[in-house]
Amino acid sequence: MDSKQIINYRQMAWLIASLLTGGGLVSIQHDLVRVARMDAWFTYIVPTLYVAIVAYVFYKLSQRFPGKNIFEINKIIMGKAIGLLFNLIIIFHFWLMLIRDVRSFCKFMGTILLPNTPEEIVLFILVLLIMYFGRTSIEVIARVNDIFFPNFALTILLMPLMLSNELDKSLIEPILAGDTIKVFYGNMLSLGWYGDIFIAGAFLHTISQIKQVRSALRHGAILSSLLLGIFLLMEVLVFGPVITGNLIYPNYNLVQQIHITDFLDRMDLLILSIWAPILFCKDILIYLALLTGIASFVKQRDYSTINTPIGFFVLLTALLAFKNTTEVFSFGNYSSSVITLAYQPLMLLLLLIFARRFPIPNTGQNGASRQPSPANQGNGGSDPPDNNASNNDGRQQAPSPGNRPSKGSHGPSYHLWSRLSNILLLISLISVGLGLWGSEYYAAIGIGCGIVYGLSMILAVISSYMELVQARQQRT
Repeated sequence: MDSKQIINYRQMAWLIASLLTGGGLVSIQHDLVRVARMDAWFTYIVPTLYVAIVAYVFYKLSQRFPGKNIFEINKIIMGKAIGLLFNLIIIFHFWLMLIRDVRSFCKFMGTILLPNTPEEIVLFILVLLIMYFGRTSIEVIARVNDIFFPNFALTILLMPLMLSNELDKSLIEPILAGDTIKVFYGNMLSLGWYGDIFIAGAFLHTISQIKQVRSALRHGAILSSLLLGIFLLMEVLVFGPVITGNLIYPNYNLVQQIHITDFLDRMDLLILSIWAPILFCKDILIYLALLTGIASFVKQRDYSTINTPIGFFVLLTALLAFKNTTEVFSFGNYSSSVITLAYQPLMLLLLLIFARRFPIPNTGQNGASRQPSPANQGNGGSDPPDNNASNNDGRQQAPSPGNRPSKGSHGPSYHLWSRLSNILLLISLISVGLGLWGSEYYAAIGIGCGIVYGLSMILAVISSYMELVQARQQRT
């Protein structure tokens, strides 16, 4: 396995979107409806803002430590002892994520498609698949995700059209008339699943340009919130909050309601064939992050030698961790928020504060480091010469035509799109708060705020994508 792994900005954004949509799509949606009732589709705005904060911290860390992942950065910033402790906490969380997701998927397969197949067999096959991709790198799973994620996103975007004859708008009315505390609790439940964004920290070294780290995470999170929000809205519009809250897998039951003419009445099997690879990509991504973290203990990135023992350890622990479906759902839906909030905010704050001790390496026109980074200084690494360095006579050397920066590197396009994305997210948050406050007096306020929220999220997806495109043209 090549220790140098590079993926582009779009692949990282789509991997983040698969990571965040893959887990919450299976098990948490019925709990969100139980808590927030018909306003459950507003329960993704706070987690989206949390991911934006994590993306900012990861961007600042990548500025000071280019080419390093979160495990290596922890050791540099916090020292060997505390850095090792931080890495152990992150690895432990990754392991909990993995056993939670593989058992959740096995329960789903055993309940819906393979009721007569022993769960151990399904789990064994799934772990073997994960171990097979554990011999490769993130580049491989990124290419696989490129094939399936567009179809997955298109399926969800077409869901309102395919279910147009089943929708009943009275089931979501009055909009934003529920309890503010319950909507907040729903956002906290979603935040636990969005805490999986820490997986991206294990692959910070795979992004060639630093600004793309922040933009890719933001775009992936906003896109995930839009897709999951559409799915929850469709569930409430078709089944209502009562039935949706009592269904084990409301997403699958929703797909079963799709009937296109009289001869396409089993669309659920076709759509499941699109969804399953997304769930696989999520599990494989977590597994690769887990291997990366464990390999960091011996200061290397080649984790192929530990793939087999770690894979069978995951198989054994996932099999023994839970007794039934209720335990899997309770752990995934309610413990994830506690685990995420127990260490991630404090760790991010400490890393952001103590990272200020290290200077930001200067970069040349080609993005190469002009001076050794703090990590390279310890490794005795050398950097390429600066293309813009002054000549011996004191005159500055003019950049060659091939190294001249593009217009986008001087223009304000990136910052404008970034600010626009922030403004749209803020508008979404304000619209939810204003609707919860004003719909008690006038139902039209809740309807208007719900429309503003939906339009803001759609525009935020577009603006965050444009931000991502402009980041590709920016110099680090």
